[in-house]
Amino acid sequence: MLSRSRGALALQALKHSAGALLGQDCMLCGGGSAHSLVCDACESSLPLLGAACAHCAIPMPRSGICGECVARPFAFDEARARFQYRFPVDRVIHRFKYAGDLAAGRWLARQLALAVAELPRPDLLVAPPLARARLRERGFNQALEIAKTLATSLRVRCDIAGVSRAHETAPQPGLGRKARRANLRGAFRCNLQLTGARVVIVDDVLTTGATAEALARVLKLAGAAHVGVWTLARTPEPGR
Repeated sequence: MLSRSRGALALQALKHSAGALLGQDCMLCGGGSAHSLVCDACESSLPLLGAACAHCAIPMPRSGICGECVARPFAFDEARARFQYRFPVDRVIHRFKYAGDLAAGRWLARQLALAVAELPRPDLLVAPPLARARLRERGFNQALEIAKTLATSLRVRCDIAGVSRAHETAPQPGLGRKARRANLRGAFRCNLQLTGARVVIVDDVLTTGATAEALARVLKLAGAAHVGVWTLARTPEPGR
């Protein structure tokens, strides 16, 4: 399975290398887009997040702190996302995550860099480690690929091995907020010394915040003074 995944990734890289030389079609509308994966017209119509909770990035009518974060704040200190998780951004993320289109992932990461460009630079970026079964299936950790591109764009350090899985967990999709939190309890470990550091967790989509919550707790136990969450997209939680 892993060798097939690597073969697919190599084919994607070859196609996009050719596209860089000859020009290419927009991956959303199929029209000409010169040397960009998304044409100007499609990019201008993408669902940017807009007003959101400063703590969990849930979409809101106006910026502020949502009621749930006032009542029960997350372990992380802030969250930012570039997009709302809806069409066509959801399709692009799916293409990156499940079809191994790393060029799409790099484009998404550069979009995220635009959303956080004015924020204080963190000392370190980290990505939630994938379960072994998921890593074998995909051949790569999508969150880590985003973090590496983001680190290059922002000129900050990205750690690739300092956080790991303490034990395997069940897949998160289909679980509610409480079930996700229970599933991830004690799932991560951190081998870094983070005393006083500003750390940002990078991921593809923020849904219930359970993964970021579990990892933020571990990072703060390792000494992190501030933990942020930066994701490509934010989806409203079921029932909110």
